Amino acid sequence: MTRTLFTDRLKVACSAARKAGEMILSANMTNIAFQAKGKSDVVTHLDTASERLIRDLIHQSFPSDNFLGEEEGLVEYGDGGTWIVDPIDGTNNLVHGLPGYTISIAYEVTAANPVLGVVFSPQTNELFHAAQGSGAFLNGKEIRISSVESIDDAVSIAPPPLRVPLLIPAHLKIYELLCREGGDIRDFGSAALHLCYVAMGRVEAFAEFRLKYHDYAAGKVLVEEAGGCFSSLHSVDHMPYQDILATNKALFPWYTHSIRTLLGEPACNDDSESSSHSY
Repeated sequence: MTRTLFTDRLKVACSAARKAGEMILSANMTNIAFQAKGKSDVVTHLDTASERLIRDLIHQSFPSDNFLGEEEGLVEYGDGGTWIVDPIDGTNNLVHGLPGYTISIAYEVTAANPVLGVVFSPQTNELFHAAQGSGAFLNGKEIRISSVESIDDAVSIAPPPLRVPLLIPAHLKIYELLCREGGDIRDFGSAALHLCYVAMGRVEAFAEFRLKYHDYAAGKVLVEEAGGCFSSLHSVDHMPYQDILATNKALFPWYTHSIRTLLGEPACNDDSESSSHSY
């Protein structure tokens, strides 16, 4: 893909994310109705409306690009690449009046290899964007991962796998490790936002079981372009991952070795297992 096509798609994706955010912010949230898709997983009419708005805006500019949305699935238009969209990541935050929900838009040319990522946090007016080989940005200013080298000073995000109760014991092992060895733990309710926070150095790491591709496709690009590492929690895996780990570069070996040891897996060579860029 040429740099011009990167630029054009980023421009449209950023505009679509902002317009979807404006729609959500202007909605009447009093007694908003929602439906449960599963345990700890809800959907509102705003999720669908946001997805359709984003799809329509992107399709107008790139009619041959396909579209994969969380709510309405794959829509095939032609032989272009594919957009991967989570129209509201963190809907539980939205319906409970909590901050932290985001709009996540990624684009791939080949399957499971996102090359563009846009994440918008409407409540804070923070627009993150990245393109492969071009760096990562927040509201137009370049961002980088943190330089923290000691796990004693690291802030980690490790949300529980509430939708898959069988994985809670494994999560609790990781959580105990981070409580004992790390500096602090946080959870903001949106995987896309968590990855943005790793990318801009607000936190050092994010680990979560059983995410879906649309949850992290855009954030993966942001982390990598900010100089960070993105990997599976497991020693052997292939994209799209289900269980992910994103960290700054300095602490990636500690997180992979410690977590995989807890999970009873051998630690692989970090350089071959992680994705990172340096500029």
